[in-house]
Amino acid sequence: MSDGLQTQVEQTLAFARYLSWADLLRNLFEAEMSREVDAPDATTLREHEWRWFGLMCYWYASLHVVIEAWRKLGFSDPVIDRLLAHPKELRRLLRRYRNAVFHYQESLLDPRFIELPAQGAVHVYWVWALHDEFMRFLAEHLSAQVMTDAQRAELRENIEAVIHWYPYREVPQVESIERSVAHGRELLGRYPDDRSEERQEFERSVEFAEATLREGRQEWAALRADRLREAGVEQDEAS
Repeated sequence: MSDGLQTQVEQTLAFARYLSWADLLRNLFEAEMSREVDAPDATTLREHEWRWFGLMCYWYASLHVVIEAWRKLGFSDPVIDRLLAHPKELRRLLRRYRNAVFHYQESLLDPRFIELPAQGAVHVYWVWALHDEFMRFLAEHLSAQVMTDAQRAELRENIEAVIHWYPYREVPQVESIERSVAHGRELLGRYPDDRSEERQEFERSVEFAEATLREGRQEWAALRADRLREAGVEQDEAS
């Protein structure tokens, strides 16, 4: 491997590392937000609110580190670039939010904690959409480096061995079904059709998984389009 290629690989893995940490924080935030809390218990409710707020703060702040890496590496993507150029200057507000989180502030009422949320629901959709598009971009970028499914699987294993994480283009459930379908089709192609009931049952299972995969992708595409639209990126401008 040439020095230039080695540097490119290391830079991409470093970018993936920061995105993986942001993704970890988002997952923790989601888990806390979805946790059932006994509402009449005021103390438990306050603790729950403080936990999800803290996790949200660190997720938002860590996402801006990903933006810094994106710009430093000179990556470009039409959807992400449009999100970063949002007319409400949400990227600038996220940078200020990051500074308020990661740099000690003497006041609890630092305005930088307020400016971004003050933009209303659009900032929520923007953060979620930006995170998802970073995941989608990195998955496509890594996939483009290889030619075959076997190489793709090897690349995934190698990256997971280094940072114990891998990005997904769509929601994890869709990616899981996709791998299951690919494995099923590989098994069917490896062995001749003996017209046995077991094989026919397996074929039906693979076909059902393929139908589920198509439905899941349609649902994900619709959710992505909704988030982008609410974040300020029209559907016909998103690829």
